[in-house]
Amino acid sequence: MLQSIRNNAQGFLAWVIVILIAIPFAFWGIHEYLSPVSKSVIAEVNGTELLEKEFDYNVQQQKRQLRSMLQKDLDLSFMEEQIRQNTIQQMISEEVLVQTALDAGLRISNQVLAQHIREFPAFREDNVFSQGAYENFLRHQGMTPGDFEMQIRRALLTDQLREGVLRSTLLTQHDLETLSRLEQQKRAVSYLTVPVERFKEQGQVAESEIKAYYEQNKQQLYMTPERVSIEYVELTKDQVSSDQPLEESVLKQRYQEHLDAFTTPAKYHVAHILVNVPKESTAEEQKKGEAKAQALYSELKAGAVFEELAKTSSDDGQTKDKGGSLGWLEVGKGQQNKVIEDTIVTLKVGAISSPVKSEFGFHILKLLESTPEKKRSFEEVRPQLEEESRKEQAEVAFYSQSESFANLAFEHPNSLKMLADTLHLTIQSTELFDRQASGPENTILSYPKVVQAAFSDPVLRDNFNSEVIEVGDQHMVVLRIKEHEKSVPKSLEEVKAQITQTLLKDQAKVAAAAKGQQVLEQIKGHKDPQALASAEQLSWSTVSWVDRKDTTLKQPLLVKEAFKMGYPAEGKAIYQGLSLPTGDYAIVAVLGVEEGKVSESTGATHDPNQQTIMRQQQALGETEFQQLVSELESQAKIKNYYVAKDRL
Repeated sequence: MLQSIRNNAQGFLAWVIVILIAIPFAFWGIHEYLSPVSKSVIAEVNGTELLEKEFDYNVQQQKRQLRSMLQKDLDLSFMEEQIRQNTIQQMISEEVLVQTALDAGLRISNQVLAQHIREFPAFREDNVFSQGAYENFLRHQGMTPGDFEMQIRRALLTDQLREGVLRSTLLTQHDLETLSRLEQQKRAVSYLTVPVERFKEQGQVAESEIKAYYEQNKQQLYMTPERVSIEYVELTKDQVSSDQPLEESVLKQRYQEHLDAFTTPAKYHVAHILVNVPKESTAEEQKKGEAKAQALYSELKAGAVFEELAKTSSDDGQTKDKGGSLGWLEVGKGQQNKVIEDTIVTLKVGAISSPVKSEFGFHILKLLESTPEKKRSFEEVRPQLEEESRKEQAEVAFYSQSESFANLAFEHPNSLKMLADTLHLTIQSTELFDRQASGPENTILSYPKVVQAAFSDPVLRDNFNSEVIEVGDQHMVVLRIKEHEKSVPKSLEEVKAQITQTLLKDQAKVAAAAKGQQVLEQIKGHKDPQALASAEQLSWSTVSWVDRKDTTLKQPLLVKEAFKMGYPAEGKAIYQGLSLPTGDYAIVAVLGVEEGKVSESTGATHDPNQQTIMRQQQALGETEFQQLVSELESQAKIKNYYVAKDRL
């Protein structure tokens, strides 16, 4: 056909055809340039953008992991900011490591990636990789295979770097002794703080400063959250009913198939006297055992009391003191020797059997009590049978309906109307919400996968129906965008007060640091630390001996800084200043150092303990790896646009 067009379409006609065909292609996708999809960037690493939607997803993942380790309904609001700070730092560190690994020529082959994924315990059934389990996991996480595999590939790349550092770390005996001394070292520490609060009322902010700060930061700090509202259709087991009548024959067949569940087996309270003759015994020993059992049986027939004879003559040490009682037994389940079971069912209550042989020897049995087998009648269990049958019918009907639900959503991606009309479902909608939305329990926005789907590219950018989202047992949802409100800068008037407070706080931090550095310089210039502190209305803390893991000081950074400082000379302190996360400025004084003692496991006169060496080597390797990460981050061009919520 195309060849025919080519042969016959020439001259003016040919040009008309070409132009008509070209016009649609010329405008195909032009909207991508005229109306580009907005994206919010949370950070940049060497020009690579880290998106806010990925940050939000990682924050939610961190929360889910914490709740799974602690308790499902744990309120994490008290540590929300810490989670977010940790998440953005992890994302930046990971991107730095991935870029470093790629620059070094490290790669993860498809074979290595596939093998790693196949070894995930969550993807294995009966110790074999299950494609179904893999797909279910991704569906529940709201991820595509491509996204997940890229995530794993990046993790394997960073692991290669980390393992390279850890395996290259070597420890000598001298290293072990030095590390042991350093780990157990104690330092005498005192400190004072210059509080930022003292300077908050002293600052002034000009209108020009507020406007300049706003213009510089509005795209990162003062954006309204992107919001959407959705239309959605739900399919639940309660919406699907099966009107099929329950046939009598089907119920009776189900009764017969599950008869064991409706039967209480007969039970027998049995006692025995055992003459122990092991299987490996000789024929002569077997004869002697049988003769002994027959003699005991004769005593019983002559009037001996079974329980008393069991106590004196049974070889079963576990039952003889109980008069030979074996407790209540069920027969027919292979728990006892078949000959013994066959004998038990022939006895009447109070009757005694002649000797019976098993793999343990010869038994004389006595039936003490019995309860007969009891079967519940069909009529008794009919309500249960009907309930179970209707439940099965409903499950079959639901999964049949769910196939139509998924097919209609896929075949008509631009509307929910066909889906709702065909299956007689209701289209519902929500108010506007952002990526952090979390509705009341069991409402549509209480399901994280629904919120994730609402902001996914196919739904938000392409305006398609979402894939079927399984939010619970026999509970499915399909959604589409109803309204989209893009993220835009807030007006200067809206954020003016916030910016003013931010600038005042920054000024106060600078002033506190300046005052602290002034005091520090005077101390280093041999001025009296106590007199200087008093003059500035400050006070030194009580001297405390602390180790590296000390938690008694108010700020962990003070302990960390104290152990980074040098060794003071006899009778003289050394001083160091640092800004604290609170905005305060601290001066730390180290007045003395007490070296740790070498333990026996690391002492020079003892063989090093292998576990200690491995632990110390691991710790040193981790330290070196963290130093590598810090060094790489210091060399990278990093722009972190995230700020704490209390500054917005």
